[in-house]
Amino acid sequence: MAALNRYLISHFLPGAVVVATGVAIALVSLGYPMGNLLRPGPGFFPMVIAVLLSLLGIGVLAEARVAYRARSAAPGDTEAQPPFPWRPVLCTCAGVLVFALTVERIGFVPASCLLIAITAFAETERSWIRLALVALFIALFGSLVFIWGLGLPLTAFGAS
Repeated sequence: MAALNRYLISHFLPGAVVVATGVAIALVSLGYPMGNLLRPGPGFFPMVIAVLLSLLGIGVLAEARVAYRARSAAPGDTEAQPPFPWRPVLCTCAGVLVFALTVERIGFVPASCLLIAITAFAETERSWIRLALVALFIALFGSLVFIWGLGLPLTAFGAS
């Protein structure tokens, strides 16, 4: 019974949380004018995000249900569940935190490269050349979109 509860929590709970988050965002966005496709109001994009998030959560739930049925069909299967992947979670959180703390001090490009480098430690096997190319692309594309395209008050290099 404990294995079943652990399985349900680790497979169904993430999907349920994503669906619940999507529904909550949708409920909040209903308080704003929607507008239309040609003139979207302030509630339009949150509603689109909420619908996409809910669909993603439903997909996760469907995948968990299929996996649960396949697991239930094999009655002799007592395979132990792998331990929780703490390393990727901690590396991702640390990378985002370092990015948030450094983006205004050292600039968008170096902070983005730090983010990619720190999150790379989540993988046990990594290609530093591929990561360098990804970091370069993310830094340049992010600079184009966020600094020059959207006009965020950040600099590409150096303090803002």
